[in-house]
Amino acid sequence: MTDFDIKLERIGALLDRRQTEALVIARRDNFAWLTGGGESGVIMNQENGFVYLIVTQKERVAVALRADADKAQEELLKGLGFTFHTLDWKSAGIEAHIESMMEGKRVLSDIPLTGCTCDTPAIYELEYPMTETETGRYRELGRLTDMIMARTAKRMRQGMTENEIKTEMLHVCADYGVEVDVLLVGSDERIEKYRHCTPTDKKATRTVLLSPVLRKYGLHSNIARMVCFGSVPEAVREKYDAVCRIQAEIIAASRENVAFKDIFRLQEAWYRELGYGQEWLKHGHGAPVGYMLSDASVLHDENRCMTSSQAYEWYVTVSGAKSAELVMNTGSRQEILSMTGEWPEKAYCAEGGDVIKLPDIWVR
Repeated sequence: MTDFDIKLERIGALLDRRQTEALVIARRDNFAWLTGGGESGVIMNQENGFVYLIVTQKERVAVALRADADKAQEELLKGLGFTFHTLDWKSAGIEAHIESMMEGKRVLSDIPLTGCTCDTPAIYELEYPMTETETGRYRELGRLTDMIMARTAKRMRQGMTENEIKTEMLHVCADYGVEVDVLLVGSDERIEKYRHCTPTDKKATRTVLLSPVLRKYGLHSNIARMVCFGSVPEAVREKYDAVCRIQAEIIAASRENVAFKDIFRLQEAWYRELGYGQEWLKHGHGAPVGYMLSDASVLHDENRCMTSSQAYEWYVTVSGAKSAELVMNTGSRQEILSMTGEWPEKAYCAEGGDVIKLPDIWVR
């Protein structure tokens, strides 16, 4: 069975469970999931694509304007059994056309559409367990992530501006064919003051935080690494070891059938245990990742549990330090996909005895 067939089966099962007749996919991330990495977008700073898909138990339909229909038919959806509704630019638009097609039917969608039930989290849940092909691609993205971070660190020099460091990372990403959906670069006191350090022309004097979201094959890798010029300041070391200790505890606890609510409670407990309880509410704490950048809906769902072949990013932050790696449930163990030997490591012992190796501060 192909990956595409597996995903059609999952959609069919969802339609049965929800007693609905069709699923509408408009978002770029869900299009990438169903097509194995296809890109339906043209304007890359928006979530919706330019080709919408309708899947029922018996048929598959693609709706697009003339400017995009031929490419979708001959490249993106070739051989996948879609029939096409091609619209003129003077038409009422793709969404209005689909709303008319679906009138009177019970329909799920991943964006708000008149007459449809929008339930993006339910569609995100269809991503797991990832197929063998997807797991292999994720391992490749993890390896590339480690290489990109290491090459960027090697190019950094004391006195470079945050924007200059950003440029170096973008060059490295281009070399590896990896796209960047988020790029945070902060230095020194800005790491203390802000959780989301978008880069500026400030010069980096001592400490730098690199925190990009990388994308390849439609899959995401959300990462954080820290670099110091010269010796590591004592305060930075203390905070970095604290976030890594918390990271080690939650990685050790992240196993199939464990409720996400239990992981978040564990994180909160360790923030308090290590003296950072006041930091708990200053930033989100991670979620499953995949074709979606982050499925934060698990924060508000008491019943969601981890599953096999599922990837996660746990964001552990305090004012002045951050830890985030690409982790996946593979078999009965946690695999840190973004650690492949390119970056210095340090071992942290979790309370249950598991030894978790995480990236250390890179000293330049």
